[in-house]
Amino acid sequence: MVVLRISTSLLWLLVVVIILLVIVFAFVKLNKPQNATTASLPSSIQYALEYFNAAYQNSTLLVPSQYYAAAKSFSINGNKVVENNTLYDSILFANAKLPAKYYVLIDMENVSSLPSAVSFPYNFTAENMSASLKDCQVAKDSNSVFALCSIYSNVTVPVLNGTYINKSIGLGFGTFVIFPNGTSSYELNGTLAYNGQNTTYIPSVRINNTNFYNGMMFLYENTAAFYLSSADLNTFYGREMFLPNSTLKNVVANFFSARIIA
Repeated sequence: MVVLRISTSLLWLLVVVIILLVIVFAFVKLNKPQNATTASLPSSIQYALEYFNAAYQNSTLLVPSQYYAAAKSFSINGNKVVENNTLYDSILFANAKLPAKYYVLIDMENVSSLPSAVSFPYNFTAENMSASLKDCQVAKDSNSVFALCSIYSNVTVPVLNGTYINKSIGLGFGTFVIFPNGTSSYELNGTLAYNGQNTTYIPSVRINNTNFYNGMMFLYENTAAFYLSSADLNTFYGREMFLPNSTLKNVVANFFSARIIA
């Protein structure tokens, strides 16, 4: 009979290796993401998908390819997800018609695809820009300026004993911009400010028709500020993504920078 002798040091080495393997396996198991596709989703996209799948059933959701796998993993209640980038882009930017009984997921990430979209700084300081433009919130960098100002006008008003004084009266608000690498100041239609919960529309007074642009500034608090022309807002994407959902009748899910549209 052959007797195998294993040294005590080798036995201890084997025990240590086994313990290390068990620890590594447990660590990997515990730290493995439950769903790797959902971990990379922006929270607004995830919330919109969760709401849609809880509120609707047996419906079809059109999504861009980068969200397809994650969107599919959220589907419940008989809902299904469709990926078709050609159809998706034609609906958003070429005003193709959304197929019957389809819903479409859109988000703020597509804004750079709009031809006239211009990004602006959004860190504001308080200052007066001129005698008539006061109490301004101004964001600027070396290339551009974005300002929300109270507009004042000097008027002569009567006081006691037939005397008159000059007085500044407030006319309202204005949205003023100097486009990147420009020198002239323009007044826009207004600003739509969104703080993550509520939307506030601030229309402009329109004090100068020659320096007036028929476009809007969109301000997402501490996140982004960008200008969209009227042509941008006439696209499906510009209209359905950025105008207040209270003015639209087909927004079924709205979470900060994401929407699902019928």
